Amino acid sequence: MKFFSFRFTRAQILATNLIFGFLLFASFLTVNAQTTTFAQFLENNGSQDFVFTNNGSSANFATIVNGSSVSFRYQNIAGLDSSLQGFQDAHLTISPVDSNTTIPAFDNSGTLTQPFQAFKVQIIRDLPTAPGVGTGTRRNLLTAVIQPIVDAPDLAGSGNSATFQATTPDHIVTFSSDFLVFAATTSRNMALSFSSVTPTLAINGNFLQSFTAAATGTFASNPPPTPYIPTAAPVSVGGRVLTSDGRGLRNAQVLLVEADGTVHRAMTSSFGYYHFEGISSGQNVTLSVVSKRYSYNPMVIALDDSLGDLDFYGNE
Repeated sequence: MKFFSFRFTRAQILATNLIFGFLLFASFLTVNAQTTTFAQFLENNGSQDFVFTNNGSSANFATIVNGSSVSFRYQNIAGLDSSLQGFQDAHLTISPVDSNTTIPAFDNSGTLTQPFQAFKVQIIRDLPTAPGVGTGTRRNLLTAVIQPIVDAPDLAGSGNSATFQATTPDHIVTFSSDFLVFAATTSRNMALSFSSVTPTLAINGNFLQSFTAAATGTFASNPPPTPYIPTAAPVSVGGRVLTSDGRGLRNAQVLLVEADGTVHRAMTSSFGYYHFEGISSGQNVTLSVVSKRYSYNPMVIALDDSLGDLDFYGNE
């Protein structure tokens, strides 16, 4: 008996994924005709980077360690900087903490459905853009946070394929990005299409049985988001200082150093929050934490707008 192995180039993988991606777009836009797709991702390697885990009393969905290597692109966005056009190398991450569920799976006439209490997808650019393009770390291409309103968001399918879809107004769909502004959007939705589900979908106890899969995805809104344009007004900076196990650290000193050397100091609250007001935008600032017990890596931020999610995670 002979066994054959095949090696595919990245271009071939992307071409194959594009076919599945466009099929997903067509279905997605038919159901959600009022929205316009503004972003898409394709796995670079087509590997089993997406992992559903049945823990018995709960279940979660996550990506492999360090996330899935993807090619990401924006589309249908007027005025986008040239460095953000076309496919960009990025890593997509789904944290098991952000996608944990205790809601039982069920069989809906042959379609196996696994509801989630919440779901979060982050797509981070491998390298930051040039200063002046974007805000924050200049790497967050897109973060999507899904929460229930009418129904719980769910993953549904059969055999070796499945889809995760979320749409307003059934769900709270929140998009954020270092490069886009979503303030004017009134309808938002997303779809992840999973292929090569291994083993095939089945219910084991209260949840789907554990499986791995490959994925593509689309994100849409009405109207489409607009490019982020830096402002010159004073802005605020904030976030949390956390211990190595994710608890807020109180009474830690946070330093913010402006480009001209001006130093600002803030102490964290009982839950680890810190905040700075009236910082001039349009400059790079350095944030660092002083703590007796934990060490923290400093951040260098291109400060073009107010930022409230600059979190520090401690190292013992």
